Order: sequence, then C-alpha cells, then structure tokens
Amino acid sequence: MQYQVVLEFDEESRHYTATVPGLPIVVDATSKREALKLAREAIAYYVEDVGAQSAPSIHAEVVTVKV
Repeated sequence: MQYQVVLEFDEESRHYTATVPGLPIVVDATSKREALKLAREAIAYYVEDVGAQSAPSIHAEVVTVKV
C-alpha cells in the first residue's frame, strides 16, 4: 500500500514533522530523511496492529489559499 506523508519544517525548532493523512501518526525528527524513515516505520506498525484490510487509504491534497 502507498500512503502520503506530509512534511513540515519548523524554522524555530529546526525540526521536521511528518503526518500521515487518515492515520493517527505524527513524528518529529531533525532531518527530512529521518522524518520519512520514522513515518514509514510508524505506518508499518499501525498497519500491522490494525490489519492491512482495515487501514484506510486516504488521498490527500495540499492546497494554498489566500486569506
């Protein structure tokens, strides 16, 4: 299965946060590579725990809006 991972960089803490739309996964790391690695591991653990059949496959889109 494929999952989308949203990466965000916090200038103040100099850390990356990775979240997975549709899954209760949030990881924090000092590099983009580490954030993706942790997100992959978390997805694998989650899918193993709940079972591949019940893990949702969500398609996310990041959209920029003017306010």
